[in-house]
Amino acid sequence: MSKSQLAGTAEILRASQKDEEYMRYMRNLLADITQRCLGIPFWMKWKDLSNTFSDAVFFSLTTLSGLQTLGEEYANIIQIDRNLKSIPSKWARFTDVSLRTFGCYFLLKFQTWIENQLSSLPQAESNDDNTNIANLKIYLPIVFKAISVLQRIHLIAFYLYGNYYNISKRLTGINYLVIRRWLSHPDQQTSYKVLGWIAATQLFLSLAINMYAISSKPSVSVKKKESNSGEVVNSKNQCSLCFEKRSYSTATPCGHLFCWSCITSWMQNKEECPLCRESFPPSKLILLQNYY
Repeated sequence: MSKSQLAGTAEILRASQKDEEYMRYMRNLLADITQRCLGIPFWMKWKDLSNTFSDAVFFSLTTLSGLQTLGEEYANIIQIDRNLKSIPSKWARFTDVSLRTFGCYFLLKFQTWIENQLSSLPQAESNDDNTNIANLKIYLPIVFKAISVLQRIHLIAFYLYGNYYNISKRLTGINYLVIRRWLSHPDQQTSYKVLGWIAATQLFLSLAINMYAISSKPSVSVKKKESNSGEVVNSKNQCSLCFEKRSYSTATPCGHLFCWSCITSWMQNKEECPLCRESFPPSKLILLQNYY
């Protein structure tokens, strides 16, 4: 392994993009099966878990089985341990796949659970307890925002130094080696370093703007869907995806109405109307103002 060459940023990105194409195909395939067998409302409820399960199947058939992914085969790279002496152990590969597929899913679920718990807390008797709860509601989003900032810092480090495109790879120490050295392009690393410095500048400016916004006014959530048990939802103001009262009614080019969050989530997987199947890009969605 003394003459081996670590894969560069270009090879790793090319492999990741190719894997994402196949993973997206598997997600759409599983989504179509789920919608046909169990219905659209069921799929909308478990969409995130469905995508996570699809990704887990993809990596189980490739990485966990000791094989290259389709993207790695396309880019002519292979996984290697941190010592650059052998392929990663089964435990390292299992940890990498688990963190990559289920890490973000459970983190988002934990964030939602924490926010729901805080919002459902009863009014405390003492002012000190009320102050503590209020502080938690204020600073908890900042903590989760810091996690996303760390992800961006990790991506900047990848553009500057290469090696680790996924955080799971960095934690497990899994690197990539180029199988055919004559196909690699080490000179392309310079352009990615420029991209890394641009991303670092953008991150610094966005943090400065966010800090100014937090100090000047509280953040406002895009959507809060509250349903009253005594309120009757008729067909005129009902979303056909979630079957609840529409929130931020949005029209498609074919004239159907949905919740903004429902139809945008749908469009992430299929760029077509859920009812009549007319194809259109997400930019054609129209958010209706003062319409209920």
